[in-house]
Amino acid sequence: MNGLLALAFMSTWRRVKEITRYKVNFVLGVVMNFVWGLGFTIFATVVDPGKLQSTIGSSNYLVFSLIGLAFLAYQGASNFGAWEIHDELTRGQIEYTFASPVSRYLYILSSSLSEAIISTIFMLMPLFTIAMLFAGSLPPLTAIALTFISVALTFLALCQIGVIITSALLLLKNISALMSIFNFLLQIATGMLVPVQFLPEPIKALAFAIPMTHGIDLARHFILGTSTIWPVEVELGGLVALLAVFGLLAKFATSYLERRAKVEGLSMA
Repeated sequence: MNGLLALAFMSTWRRVKEITRYKVNFVLGVVMNFVWGLGFTIFATVVDPGKLQSTIGSSNYLVFSLIGLAFLAYQGASNFGAWEIHDELTRGQIEYTFASPVSRYLYILSSSLSEAIISTIFMLMPLFTIAMLFAGSLPPLTAIALTFISVALTFLALCQIGVIITSALLLLKNISALMSIFNFLLQIATGMLVPVQFLPEPIKALAFAIPMTHGIDLARHFILGTSTIWPVEVELGGLVALLAVFGLLAKFATSYLERRAKVEGLSMA
């Protein structure tokens, strides 16, 4: 754990230095996150509040959508390790990374963790500020704590998927098609912008196997008081189970990758 925290601290420090290097671009980027939050008020005007109320127990589509959009940032952060590794692969640095004594599993996780910290401070806080302004009142501390737990479990589970994707990238070299499919599923099947209750039954079954579905649904339930797709206990248990399953798969993927690297190397050639 100490190794992961040290790696995450160094990675976060490097990312902060990178994004604050160009001050005007950095400030405009933060301002645009507030603008995005306000911009979603336009979408809220075209949603039938009566249908939304009868389906999920709340007609507040603005906060509903902003919570989903916030999880999009964590989705990106969970895959950030793959893009860092891809850069090292194309620059020819990957062999040096794998020759170091640092755990490759923790190295990949540290990139995702640092990106999550950056996204929370500079993207999610503006979005949640806008969401709270339109929520009417702040949720109780218990609800905020339960939301934090749901978000943390979801992000950790997504990180395991990110490690698997990174391993696939190093083995196959180009997985842009796989990433497009994965991102499409996360944005469509998880209820990010449209309630899962509105989706066909086969997609609902698929949605249960995606950690972000439960994280988004629980966060909305605790903050907005919406009805959940499945019982709260089932969704929390599903998050823990998915974290364990994807964690085992991630460890297997990195172990296999390390064995493969010793034999064949990892260069683009």
